[in-house]
Amino acid sequence: MFFVKILKVVTTYKTHSFLNVTYYFFIIALIVQFGIVSAQKRRNIKKRIMKKLVYLFLSLFMLTSCATQKNMIKDTIWVNSTRVTCTGVVPMSCLETQLGRELIPNKWEFFYDEIEGFTYEPGYIYKLRISIENLNEKEIPADGSSKRYQLIEVISKTPDTKLRLQDVWVATKIKGRDIQLKEEDSRPRIEIEVGNKKILGKGACNRFFGSIETLTGKKITFSKIGATKMMCLDMNLEDLFFEALEAVKTYKIENNELYLFDGNNKEVLRFNKID
Repeated sequence: MFFVKILKVVTTYKTHSFLNVTYYFFIIALIVQFGIVSAQKRRNIKKRIMKKLVYLFLSLFMLTSCATQKNMIKDTIWVNSTRVTCTGVVPMSCLETQLGRELIPNKWEFFYDEIEGFTYEPGYIYKLRISIENLNEKEIPADGSSKRYQLIEVISKTPDTKLRLQDVWVATKIKGRDIQLKEEDSRPRIEIEVGNKKILGKGACNRFFGSIETLTGKKITFSKIGATKMMCLDMNLEDLFFEALEAVKTYKIENNELYLFDGNNKEVLRFNKID
């Protein structure tokens, strides 16, 4: 009866087939050994068998636990302060993230998934501790990700000062000179889209567009500016404006004024914020 109970326990424990075979042979060997010894030693053998079975089940538990842990890792992820337009199956709005302990400027990547337990608030850069689980094929939802992200801890939540740039700015000075115009609409202006890393606006005559190549708390650089090709009576102001934009390396904002500087830290453009 003792061995019948043992066999029932083993056969009801579901695990990998090769482990089952191993345990069956082990139990059979124990039964044979138990049958050939004298009655006086059977009681001691019974105790040893129970100890060995305990060790076996503990080892089995450790194996299954390790297999589960191999499918899950823990990592640090950064979440940017704004959602951006991205393209999946259809155009959508995505977070920007990057993995790693240290934040690297301009290394953001689109994040198409969700982080379970994380509540996102625009305007802040987050540093999170998360778990990343690789799902089995049966667990992957239709058109879903093969990974599951879960929040462990919010390490930091920092206001993003770069978002102060996101506005429409009208130029007041170019290379230290005041801009004197009779018609306000002819004054150069720029709209900065921090999330999408784009700029657009109007010179003294033509509309222009470009992209933000570098953006930190102090640095900003633009790609080569593209513009329409209208001919106006006076192109000097616009030419100076575009030339100054392409020379910009750093910035600061004070009293609702945006200052742009070149590589020698010389002011090349100044703007007022449009309310």
